[in-house]
Amino acid sequence: MGKNKENKVKRPSFWLYTLPAFLLRPYFKLKWNYKADKKGIRGIKSPVLAIANHCSTIDVVLSILTLFPKRYNIVAGRDLFTWPALKPFIKRFGAIPKSQFSIDLAAMRTMKSAAEDGRNILIYPEGKTSLDGRQAYLAPAIAKFLKFMDCTVVMIHTLGAYLTRPRYTKGFRKGRVETKAYVLFTREQVRTLSNKELYEGVCKAMEYNDHIYQRENNIRFESEAPAANLNYLLYKCPKCGAEYENESDGRVLTCLSCGNKAEYTEYGEIKPVGDSVVFDRIDLWYDFQKDAVTEELKKGNFEISKEVTLLYEDVSDASFKEAGEGTLTVKDGEIFYIGTKDGEPFEMRQNLAQMSTIVTKNSEGVDLTSNETIYRFLFKEHKWSVKYGLIVEQNFALNNGLV
Repeated sequence: MGKNKENKVKRPSFWLYTLPAFLLRPYFKLKWNYKADKKGIRGIKSPVLAIANHCSTIDVVLSILTLFPKRYNIVAGRDLFTWPALKPFIKRFGAIPKSQFSIDLAAMRTMKSAAEDGRNILIYPEGKTSLDGRQAYLAPAIAKFLKFMDCTVVMIHTLGAYLTRPRYTKGFRKGRVETKAYVLFTREQVRTLSNKELYEGVCKAMEYNDHIYQRENNIRFESEAPAANLNYLLYKCPKCGAEYENESDGRVLTCLSCGNKAEYTEYGEIKPVGDSVVFDRIDLWYDFQKDAVTEELKKGNFEISKEVTLLYEDVSDASFKEAGEGTLTVKDGEIFYIGTKDGEPFEMRQNLAQMSTIVTKNSEGVDLTSNETIYRFLFKEHKWSVKYGLIVEQNFALNNGLV
């Protein structure tokens, strides 16, 4: 493959990558009870393509520690390049920017070029951190990507990271985090196995459920407020069916519509208060919401529309700029925005047929990419992102015979 400056990426800086990993490893072992099994990658030769399940925002740190001392160019969503705390360092860190859930040919060329130069690449095939503590849908195209990269493939499997840094809240919880790294496919296997065999192998390797891991091992994830913001994830009341009526006091979810109460403990249990109705694990409650969305979509003529504020990525300074207001609607197999942008009428539409998921933000918004620009839609009611995400995912599942 021909190389040019556009698809070249720096080797990760020793000062920002190797030295911090060496110095911080004892701290993370103490902080998160972190344990790594890396016997399966001893002596492995570069170039390597490492893939990992994406439980939490701390996955990158865990992956670096597990893969140490080799340095890896990490593929990251372009959104991370706009974070103020990361902007001064992320390029020197050797990160490769990629648009989430869209075909990004520039990112693929950069990854291929790096591998041809003998570099190691780390990707998270799920494309975003887990909302519910389990693996997300993986597109069959991952097999073609492995063929394209033509490298030894290493798997990094993590358990406990979701509960250490839950997606729905801020801060860290001390519990137990385990990683295991091993060769999933040799280069020869990548070349000789069928796409189907590669895809099935990746899917099996990526499986995890942090809630079952916690319960089976009776692990406490320490927190003064384990249910803080959990009402944004578990938005539907299992007793009366009301949506986004749950509120949290840090330990108990209370439905403002019917008074149903659910206590979430540091051991991952969800307990009913009085005669309340609950699901006893987060993933089971989330499945209840998923099934409810599926039934809504099956009825046909589905429509949801909410008021949003529009922002878009300004590539000149890697930041998001507020640009207008309008509505974000899902209807007739499309997701679309109608409103304003920079003081002018603006409309954006995307077909949902091949959209397997959508980027959801903790700030209660969703991202869509169009013509290489990331558009962010923040819900004015400060809710709805989880439901919009489920609508997109279950629409795809129904259209592709996955449910």
